[in-house]
Amino acid sequence: MPTLPERRLLIIAADGGELRKSSLDTAWQRLIKMAIEEEVISKEERFGLHDLKRRGITDTQGTRHDKQEASGHRSAAMLDVYDLSIPFVSHPGDNR
Repeated sequence: MPTLPERRLLIIAADGGELRKSSLDTAWQRLIKMAIEEEVISKEERFGLHDLKRRGITDTQGTRHDKQEASGHRSAAMLDVYDLSIPFVSHPGDNR
């Protein structure tokens, strides 16, 4: 196992080696199927592995700059693809 944190794998196979994408996809589908069967989520609430990135960026507190920095996106346009939060717009007469 690499000792430098930036060289370590986030998700590994049972043997400690690199996990193939196809294995991760299969495990994810099994997890989602089980969550639906056990009524943790409904079929309508089913989501993909990549949706975790959207959720993480959307739920990140702070400004758009903070979100862009945290997500590692180089452009604001790319951030727009992932940030699904609804901007708060105050009423013109509101003094908040």
